[in-house]
Amino acid sequence: MSLEEVVERILAAEPGLSREELLRAIEERARALGVSMLISALEVAKELGVELEGGTDVGIPIGDLVTGLSDVTITGRIMRIWGVKVFRRRDGSTGKMASLRLADGTGSVRVVLWGDKAELVRDGTLEVGQVVRIAHARTREGLRGVVEVHVGPRSTIEVEPAGVDESAFPSPFPEPVEISSIGPSTPIASVEGFVTAMRGPTVFRRPDGSQGKVLRLRVRDGTGSITVVLWDRAADACDGLELGTKIRVLGAKVKETLTGELELHAEREVQVEVLSEKVEIGLEGAVKISELKPGQSGISMAVKVLRVGGIRPVRTGKVATLVVADESGAVRLDLWNDKAELASQVRPGDVLLLRNAYVRERRGELVLNIGKLGSIELNPEGLDVEVPQVTKAELKPLGEIKGPGGPFTVEVIIEAAPELREVVTSSGDVVSVASTQVSDGTGQMRLSAWRDLADQLISIPVGTKIRVHNVRAREGPWGLELTTGVASFIEVVEGPGRKANLD
Repeated sequence: MSLEEVVERILAAEPGLSREELLRAIEERARALGVSMLISALEVAKELGVELEGGTDVGIPIGDLVTGLSDVTITGRIMRIWGVKVFRRRDGSTGKMASLRLADGTGSVRVVLWGDKAELVRDGTLEVGQVVRIAHARTREGLRGVVEVHVGPRSTIEVEPAGVDESAFPSPFPEPVEISSIGPSTPIASVEGFVTAMRGPTVFRRPDGSQGKVLRLRVRDGTGSITVVLWDRAADACDGLELGTKIRVLGAKVKETLTGELELHAEREVQVEVLSEKVEIGLEGAVKISELKPGQSGISMAVKVLRVGGIRPVRTGKVATLVVADESGAVRLDLWNDKAELASQVRPGDVLLLRNAYVRERRGELVLNIGKLGSIELNPEGLDVEVPQVTKAELKPLGEIKGPGGPFTVEVIIEAAPELREVVTSSGDVVSVASTQVSDGTGQMRLSAWRDLADQLISIPVGTKIRVHNVRAREGPWGLELTTGVASFIEVVEGPGRKANLD
């Protein structure tokens, strides 16, 4: 309510009072008390018994508040909420209080809720972003010397009051930005995009015994994608969410994971909106293997399987390693934890549709990964991937390998029948190893293939030309030799008198 509106209501209720007399009285009181003209006018109205309450009355502008007011009305938007605190009084009884930050176009103020009013925070009646009207409150000086509003038993709180223009109040949330613009130095961010992957919701138990809920999403806009982690009520807001749905997340915290990836965490004070717009999730933004770079995430691509490794335990769970390719090249693909089980269903030549994969660099090599937010579709109908029979790679002549190193790609001829043996690894696993002598015209070396590649090598006839990718040279019992690893794979180039197919 403006000063002029208060003056008009007083004059209408007191026809014997002139405007000049009223304004003079308001001005003298304002000067004596050190308050604004509006507050002085409200005090005059209260003394004269003039009723000022109304459905659209927003009360005193927050910027005009002073200490010592005993019956004040304010309206503002909740910018922040602090939880309920229980305290002990001097007489031994307990009390409770909560507080929030309220703002309008003139300023902001801390509002302290006492007793039962604090429960409005605990039970979720009051939320960040709401416009509320508080009546019959009082003001006093806070610990830092600034004015505070205190809400007690006789005070009333109206959420989203009728007749109030909410657009006149500031928003507690930043406007949505492009996902690609979010960096490690961004503390809070708002985004709008389509859900391309989803994991959960998962219910868990906190150390204090309370129950929590978490939902992890991958959200993409036209500039990039990011993981969004929704906690508790933010997760509830997305109940029934489907892939391809557009959502708006306002005011989420930006956090950096141990691997350097950025995530948005939506907790109590974050606003999450499920929008009506929806798209089909396909291969939008798909990349080729040759375009992969360390640190990429949210990758969609179609690949063909060249090699399938077994599932092996690691410190964080389990992993299965495949080697996959498209027309642009080949790469190691690691499937983590629950995704690792898919390795038992995959065979060389299968086509995989990958969504929300990410890239890491390990020992100088790029590794494609599918984790908890990634998805794999095996042999999707109508999708094929053209892979050259002999994958392009820069060959390393055997004569140029003088010491340990790699990884190398070599094209060699099998000179002797491979010998198969079993060895015990440092972790106690018993694995197969096949070894043979190979040559390429520039030199001759021993080649040892491990695990599933051992079975492949012993099935290849002597005299066959093969191409072995991602092998390393190391010193063994018989001198310098080539040995395969998890990212290695073998292609048959040609056999005696015939052109061999890709294995």
